[in-house]
Order: sequence, then C-alpha cells, then structure tokens
Amino acid sequence: MAYLNGGALLLEGLGGNAPATALLTPLELRTLQLSQADGRASLRAPRRIERLGALLFGSRRVSGLANPRLEALRRFAILYRLDGAALDAAETARAEAAGFSAAALDQIRGLIDARPRHAGPLVRAASLLAAVALATFAGLTVYFWLADALEPVVAAILLGAIAVTLAPLFTNGPRR
Repeated sequence: MAYLNGGALLLEGLGGNAPATALLTPLELRTLQLSQADGRASLRAPRRIERLGALLFGSRRVSGLANPRLEALRRFAILYRLDGAALDAAETARAEAAGFSAAALDQIRGLIDARPRHAGPLVRAASLLAAVALATFAGLTVYFWLADALEPVVAAILLGAIAVTLAPLFTNGPRR
C-alpha cells in the first residue's frame, strides 16, 4: 500500500492543488475543512429557546471546540469566509493572540479564498421556487390542453400518471 501524505491531501481538499507547507498542522487543516460547513450562528452561545429545545428533544448544537487555539482558528475561518476582506482587525488580533503567525493567517486566507463558493440558502430557495412555479405552469397547461380533448377526470388521471412516471427523473436517487 502506498504512503499518502495526509497534510497534502487536506490542503488539496481545501484549496485545489496548493502545496503543503509546515505552517499549519494536519489537525488545524482538518479544523479549517470542518469550519466550511459552519455559519455565524455557530459562534454564539445557544439561546434560551435552543436550550429548551435541547432539554425537550435531546438535540444539542456543538458550542465550540474544546481546544481554545482550534476554536480561535475555526472562528477566524468562519468570519473570514463570510466577511472576506471586511473582516474586523480585532478578529485578526484574536487569532494572533491564540498563537497564529501572520504567515499562517495568510495561508488560511489563501486556502479559504481558493475554495469554490456555493450558492447560499436564499439562492437555493429562489431556484427551487422558480422550478416549482415552472412545473405548476407546465402541469396546468397540459391539464387544460388534455381537458379540452378528453373528460376533465380522465385528463387529471393521465396527468397524474405522467407526473408519477417522470418524478424519479428529477430526484438524486435513493438516500442511503
């Protein structure tokens, strides 16, 4: 079995084909990778209603990392990913106080900037709404076209059969 350099693989996963350097440890690179899914809400303490929900339903949101240095890295990465160059200088100072050098922070910025941006939740919601509106319009058009040629009940049954037949084409497949 071939030897794999874990640090290089983590850097590849974060920033394309960036070369691995010794500024960040593999654990810090993994922390950067995990922070890509976190939002600004993960940086604040849980609200009263969230604590009540955790008490009632047993769910808990992770409040942060146990290692203060890694938590400072996660915080810096999240805020830089969301705010970009408009990041407050106090956050940079906080990361430096946690022990990250200016070169390490530049490497973190480079890795985050090299990562492709994904559409936000509002863009995804708007595109889903547009797809539903388009499907509704097409369905109603086909229904009224069929209802003119056939009985309305037969047109509805035929349109339902077409929808059930075509629906699997637009799914991502079975979830396992």
